[in-house]
Amino acid sequence: MIEKKQPYAALRHAIVAAFLLSSGLAHSDPTEDHRDAHHQYMEEVVVTAPFKTTAAETMQPINVLTGEALLEEIADTLGETLKGEIGINSASFGSGVGHPIIRGHTGNRIGVLQNGVGTTDVSNQSPDHAEGVEVSFANRIEIIRGPASLLYGSGAIGGVINVIDRRIPETIPSKPAVIVEHTYNDNTSGDRTMFRLDAGTGNFAFHLEGFQRSSDTVEIPGFAIDEAAVEALEALAHAHEGEHEEEEHHDDESHEEDDHGDEEAFPNTKGFIGNSDSESDSGSIGVSFIGERGFIGFSTSKLNNKYGLPPGSHTHAHGDEEEEHHDEDGEHGEGGHEDEHAEEGHEDEHGHGEEVEFVRLDIEQTRHDLRAGIGFSKGFIESVRASLAYTDYAHDEIEYFEEGGQVVGTVYSNEGYEGRVTFNRRATGAWSGVYGLQFTDNEFSAIGEEAFIPESDIQNLGIFGFEQYDAERFNLELGFRYDANKVETGQCDSDESQFSTSGSLLYKINGESNAFLGLTRASRSPSVEELFSNVNNSTCNRVLDNEDLVLHAATNLLEIGNPNLDTETSNNLELGYRYHTGRITGEISAYMNQIDDYIFLSVTGEEFEEQLIAQHLASDAEFRGIEARVNVNVFESERLGVNWSLFGDSVNAEFDAGGNIPLIPANKIGTKVEFYGPSWTLHVHLNKVSDQKDTGEFEYSTEGYDEVSLYSDYHWDLGSAGSLKLFLKANNLTDEEIRNHTSRLKNFAPESGRSYLIGLRYRY
Repeated sequence: MIEKKQPYAALRHAIVAAFLLSSGLAHSDPTEDHRDAHHQYMEEVVVTAPFKTTAAETMQPINVLTGEALLEEIADTLGETLKGEIGINSASFGSGVGHPIIRGHTGNRIGVLQNGVGTTDVSNQSPDHAEGVEVSFANRIEIIRGPASLLYGSGAIGGVINVIDRRIPETIPSKPAVIVEHTYNDNTSGDRTMFRLDAGTGNFAFHLEGFQRSSDTVEIPGFAIDEAAVEALEALAHAHEGEHEEEEHHDDESHEEDDHGDEEAFPNTKGFIGNSDSESDSGSIGVSFIGERGFIGFSTSKLNNKYGLPPGSHTHAHGDEEEEHHDEDGEHGEGGHEDEHAEEGHEDEHGHGEEVEFVRLDIEQTRHDLRAGIGFSKGFIESVRASLAYTDYAHDEIEYFEEGGQVVGTVYSNEGYEGRVTFNRRATGAWSGVYGLQFTDNEFSAIGEEAFIPESDIQNLGIFGFEQYDAERFNLELGFRYDANKVETGQCDSDESQFSTSGSLLYKINGESNAFLGLTRASRSPSVEELFSNVNNSTCNRVLDNEDLVLHAATNLLEIGNPNLDTETSNNLELGYRYHTGRITGEISAYMNQIDDYIFLSVTGEEFEEQLIAQHLASDAEFRGIEARVNVNVFESERLGVNWSLFGDSVNAEFDAGGNIPLIPANKIGTKVEFYGPSWTLHVHLNKVSDQKDTGEFEYSTEGYDEVSLYSDYHWDLGSAGSLKLFLKANNLTDEEIRNHTSRLKNFAPESGRSYLIGLRYRY
């Protein structure tokens, strides 16, 4: 085994000591009142819902992260940032990828938005692809738990995450505002620097922001690869192949285990995860003209993200066929990504059967946004808002070989537009309404050895509407949406349409509490990878020769699409209760989500060259769960305040025909105690995650864990010069081995071990 030394232990202790010393010696009056951060949640206006209302009065279960609460949680990935919220988990694939999970749903069933418009990346098409949104710039993040497809598109039958930033200003700052922040993480030797500037003159407002982040390999307790779990899953796979090949496969299994013991097939490491370093940078600029009745603004942004995939998670063996395939791709991509790496001499240096040692992804994304809004003093239409985004996304999957050298194995790209227009009609009596339309047009391609998805033109047109009745004791909300979805690959096309409806009722029990009931019927069209992966583009059926199948390295499966898949339909019932006073806030919700024709990837029992073959199928399924949280202001005086919170969630997902749906989060419960004074805060968190034994096909159970974390900060008021905040975050204080059940990489890369992050934030 390879062991990594711990060179930062002394520095770690020095940082902690310096922080504690500075906190103890500093004395100043704050400009921020920390008490506001502890009472703001329910009063926050939710902009992602159809009607702008507070979180306490929405007819959907909603999470809102903003202000200091958001700054405390920001991490390197979107999933990692949100995983502490009820109903939310993260599906990691190494340190560079963290996909959010809502109530057991991820991928194509979750809508990830940036200022209400889709991100147009390829994160849904493979678990090793990162989201194209940077959370460091977020001003607030809103999450709708449960079906939200009526407002934001047919793919959001599991929920929506809307990352809202200030890159297009909608108000003119009274004076320039500046934020500069730097953080250091001792676990990864990670540095992050960001800045933000907001200014205005006359009717114009300006925004400028940028950040840079780099990190070394992730430190962990113990070994990276859970060899026992890997071998157990291999045994399950071989047992599934069939009795007629049993003897042959047992021989193969024995051989593979011998290789595994030599640590050539799976290069295990102790104390760290190999190839888990990353670096990224981003910047954007925006300008708006703001008048008395509305605004119009434009922004442009650039994102670069480079990260490695842990060894054993994404491997290829290069042979003669692959080299021929690359020859064809090289001709196809003259002047493109492939030419940039031509000098690496892939064909000359790498022969038949050479193993890829590790893989890294290099993402480049350019995005342009146009947004406008206008209000009318009279007439049927009260206000109109419009957004249009153009995104050019591409990433290279760069393969590094054991004998040296590298080559771009596959190039993914997605280029397209997304726009939406919403109309708020003027209220008539107790009724008010919101109507709109949305369209997307994306051109997707994957070129190279992992190009198992065909080039596609993906289009959507949606029309939606909501009406709300606001009475003294109750609110009623009715909604509809019609979607027309088209996927074109040249020869094989899919043209589907769906109609979705919803009805919600909020009953105001008194001034402090309410109950809500929601019924939603939402639909989702199959995605391009579910329809046409490894499908012959001439016959629109599975390729006849298994030699033509292309491996999806991130799942280690030969995945085959199914052009005959029907539309997925979600029927969701939700019951909830909220309580809100000056000292206590809480909520509880229970849901049952019946999904007809739930699309999933099923292993067929076939195998080709020791790789399992899987196909996208559909079967009815049911998701059931409960979520709850309570926050109590235990004590408050001029010098000291104490808050306590308790939260938890549970989700169960099964096929109607029997069997568990894979990659479902384990039950979790957590508590947090917050101490705060005029210029300081101290938070102690404890999250307890249960064992997950309700496993799906080819899954191995995972052990639960207790995660202890701490956050503390101290604030200095610099008067007219601004303010300064020193903060410390300590995660996984007990250095526990955490293998997240929702991660496809859990047997190859656990979550980070103990880490300390220290940061300094300046505001003006």
